[in-house]
Amino acid sequence: MTSHDPRTRGFSLGHVFGARVVVQPSTLLMVLILALLFSTAGGGELNRRSFSMGVLFALLLFVSVFLHELAHAATAKGFGRTVNEVVLTLWGGHTSFDARGLTPKVAGVTAIAGPLANLVVALLAALPIWLGWVELDLLDRVAGDIWLYAALQWLVWTNVLLAIFNALPGIPMDGGRVVESIVWASTGSRFRGMYIAAWCGRVIAIGLVIYAVAAPLVQGRTPGLFDIAWAALIFMVLWPAASQAIKVSQAMLARESISLRQLMVPAVALPHTASAAQAATVARDTGAGEIIVVSPDGHAAGHFPVTLLNAVPESDFEQTRLVSVTMPLPRGATISIDATGEALVQALNEWWGKADVLVVIDAGGFAGVLRLADAMKALQ
Repeated sequence: MTSHDPRTRGFSLGHVFGARVVVQPSTLLMVLILALLFSTAGGGELNRRSFSMGVLFALLLFVSVFLHELAHAATAKGFGRTVNEVVLTLWGGHTSFDARGLTPKVAGVTAIAGPLANLVVALLAALPIWLGWVELDLLDRVAGDIWLYAALQWLVWTNVLLAIFNALPGIPMDGGRVVESIVWASTGSRFRGMYIAAWCGRVIAIGLVIYAVAAPLVQGRTPGLFDIAWAALIFMVLWPAASQAIKVSQAMLARESISLRQLMVPAVALPHTASAAQAATVARDTGAGEIIVVSPDGHAAGHFPVTLLNAVPESDFEQTRLVSVTMPLPRGATISIDATGEALVQALNEWWGKADVLVVIDAGGFAGVLRLADAMKALQ
């Protein structure tokens, strides 16, 4: 599950829940690889029948992954989010939706919807077997019935395993996103949650490799090609994703520690009718480095650094009004003094090129001026 909105290249299969459904070409390669692995699992002989069964199992696996991703898409849509894409990839799939203003509840519930969907699929596939509608009796059942029985059994165990695997509490699994959301809700920091969940993902990646090698040894056999192959594939997915999440969370945690009280230039607010002489006196008395020029309706209409007052001839101080020397500001170019690094990034995206500073608001009043160049430097 992801929250970006690029258009993924691949075969487009239409739309569902307003999202574009895409199958990447590499998915076909993975179907072939899995078909070979499934057809020779347990030392079985590779022939036309075993390979056909392997292809069936591989396709059913990707169908299960697709239903998993549809659950993410449906849940995000239920929360009023725009769902952009549902993509099947070499390593499984991902769902892209609008994550602006995301909350721990939306993130956590959307994440857990995937594993829950796999449990529902497993239950539905198991019902015909439990109710006796489909039975395995090689003496009086035709080949089609045997394949149906095998397909249903495979759907049951595949979806149970998908649910368990994706519920593991580490990034990039859905369970990791749930852990992230829980820590986020309890600490108020999304990226602290991401950091913890990503380290859990690394531990799980190593644990699965150890299990893949140790389990056959405990059973008294040498780890086979299938054991090593699936362990390697899983590790190649989990470790890089968890490591990338750690890097991102560390960078964003560093941004969260940025204090606007340290970055901003102290400012004093004066009405637009005030004179340069009044501004110079107030700035000297308060130690302000910027003057915020206030319009008649009480909004910040402009600003100028106190040092610019040096350009005004002393003889003109009394006659020069602030409105004649101010640098205008667009309406709404403000930021709360309690804003975090993430809010700084959003503010830079919104105001870069439109304003050179943002007015810092503290308890409804003007506290200072944040120069966007200083904010950009601090975020790098």
